[in-house]
Amino acid sequence: MTKRLTRSELFAGAQATGSSVQIPSSHLDLENQNDEKIEGLTSKVKILKEITLNIGETIKDSSSIIGSMSDDYSRTGHFLDGTMTRLKLLARSQDIKNLFIPYC
Repeated sequence: MTKRLTRSELFAGAQATGSSVQIPSSHLDLENQNDEKIEGLTSKVKILKEITLNIGETIKDSSSIIGSMSDDYSRTGHFLDGTMTRLKLLARSQDIKNLFIPYC
């Protein structure tokens, strides 16, 4: 593992020439390595962003499906409530209690 240099250590051997500073080649190599690593990290961040967006779309789709299922269950419950109410009214209005034979 290489030692991480501080800014003053990195530019200790730099020489000023006019308006620019000449940096030794070892420092340029480090800068190039940093640039390559930054490019690699940038591409990984883009991939993670795409994955995150895809997960978000999947969640939206799933939520929509679950909402639709909830509506279907609600309608089914209301339908069954109505059916049970009609059966109770039928049982009260006619003597269908004799149709149910208890098993002993």
